Amino acid sequence: MGRARLTLRILVVGVPWLATIAGRADAQPLDEKPRVSIVMVGCEETLAREAQRIAAIELRAALIEETPDAATTQVEASCTAETAAIRVVDPTTGKSLERSVALSATPPTARPRLLALAIAELVTASWYELERNPEPKAPPALPLAPQRAREAAREAVARLPVEFAAVADANLLASGDWVAGGGARSEVWIAPWIFLRVDGLAHYADLQRPSGTVALTMGSASAALGASFGAAWLQPRVSLGLRGGYAWMSGVGGSSATTGYHQEGPWGGPELAAEAAAWPRAHVHPVLSLSAGVHVLGVRGTVNEGRDILVTGLWGGLSLAFAVQ
Repeated sequence: MGRARLTLRILVVGVPWLATIAGRADAQPLDEKPRVSIVMVGCEETLAREAQRIAAIELRAALIEETPDAATTQVEASCTAETAAIRVVDPTTGKSLERSVALSATPPTARPRLLALAIAELVTASWYELERNPEPKAPPALPLAPQRAREAAREAVARLPVEFAAVADANLLASGDWVAGGGARSEVWIAPWIFLRVDGLAHYADLQRPSGTVALTMGSASAALGASFGAAWLQPRVSLGLRGGYAWMSGVGGSSATTGYHQEGPWGGPELAAEAAAWPRAHVHPVLSLSAGVHVLGVRGTVNEGRDILVTGLWGGLSLAFAVQ
């Protein structure tokens, strides 16, 4: 009863908290790309050309070389021997932003990408305002671009609706045993910062005890509601859900005088996960996750002359995934 009450409290408190972060639903994607003009002043020709190309790819934008119009986000990068000063004038949000990046600390061959990423991060920071605050109360100082151009910029930073991932995972049971495994995971974005996640995992371990070896096999599936917090290159995520599965334990005696045994049963309970997705807007990107949960329903493997194997009580997990979107 105590574990059941704990599960109910986690769900009652956690699910409404995650739901309050939900923004408006995604609009229908546009066919056109946002327009960006990138002017390089005082930069080497090779550096300027490559930085423009990479920045346009990172922003999923159309690079405009002619005189920018009222729908084009304008970028100017002024280079010196040591630094590059970047200024963005963005009619989609009515904002202007500035930053500087040190070029001298980077090898010459890596400077185009460094400058391009700095440009992309600054432009993205402005475009994210279209997601976080689509109708600001304070009037902007700059005239706003047409609505279609603003939607194109918003779509460029909006989450793609589905993400698939291959997962390598390790769980620490309440008995202190590590169980390694993996599986597949899918996240469906139902709002700019809210997602639903489902996965299927399998774990296996040969656990040593003084009286012999226990082969533990665990299969599980989960469903969770999560929220993400946007960043240009690192995106934290948190989710709360339920995980359930089935465990099989087969014992092999260490000597002819020791007999093995077989135990099995279902397990399940709430799961809380914290993730960090690196370069989340890339088509392929890594995701590191830490998770913790409670086996409200579980299996206890009794071991003679050794500690029991507990697929019950508290557990923790660590996983590394490579996601495709």
